[in-house]
Amino acid sequence: MVQLKSLVRPWIGGSARATSEFSSPNEAINFDKQVIFIAVPKTGTTSVRNQLRSHGPFLVPNPHLNITQLHSLLYFWSLRKTLGTNAQFPTGGMPSDTQLRSASDETFRSFFKFSAVRNPWARTVSLYFRQEGIISHNRISFEEFCEQHAYASDTCNHPTLHSNQLDWLTDEEGRIGVDYVYKVEEFENSLSEIREMTNGRINLQYLVANKNPLSRADRYRDMFTDRTRQLIAKRFERDIDTFRYAF
Repeated sequence: MVQLKSLVRPWIGGSARATSEFSSPNEAINFDKQVIFIAVPKTGTTSVRNQLRSHGPFLVPNPHLNITQLHSLLYFWSLRKTLGTNAQFPTGGMPSDTQLRSASDETFRSFFKFSAVRNPWARTVSLYFRQEGIISHNRISFEEFCEQHAYASDTCNHPTLHSNQLDWLTDEEGRIGVDYVYKVEEFENSLSEIREMTNGRINLQYLVANKNPLSRADRYRDMFTDRTRQLIAKRFERDIDTFRYAF
């Protein structure tokens, strides 16, 4: 667990010197709660996003940025807030680019970063029946979908071409960059752990949101043949091995 520190740089936080166009860099970053929630698509995160979402409008509105993108966004947010704001001669109180990067890195390190993952077979079914993004269930069969399902971001409007859910959570060196990952299947049991790790600052409620009545993800096993089951097992092997999922 990271040790949370108070923010001492006015050019990083979400309220001081906010730009007139945007109130926050992205919904995943909440300066007040000192938390970054990485929302992997179709992992049952809508209710968590609703509880932690910062106020917009957002500099980057995509709700499913990965950990590396959010890290970089903290720097660009601070840069945007400082450009064109100097009103003194000689220049006083303005940060250098090195200071901006250092403060952004410290904010990223100190914030509690967490995310959720989902059984890859159940998630495949959820992606097939999704009613937003690229809709597939009314165009191709489920078997065809499994054959073509190459990336974890397939069917997204803004595909990241991540091969696995794990790719949302790892840095450039392949290291997991979050403090905590819970399985959506065990979310209710994870609430107390999240609360304890943040000293009560993140007190999430167990809520269900954005439930798709068409989806058969709750009975996903019925959707697969032996062949399609193996296709998904091979494609998302890293998720299955890392998070110890079984069909």
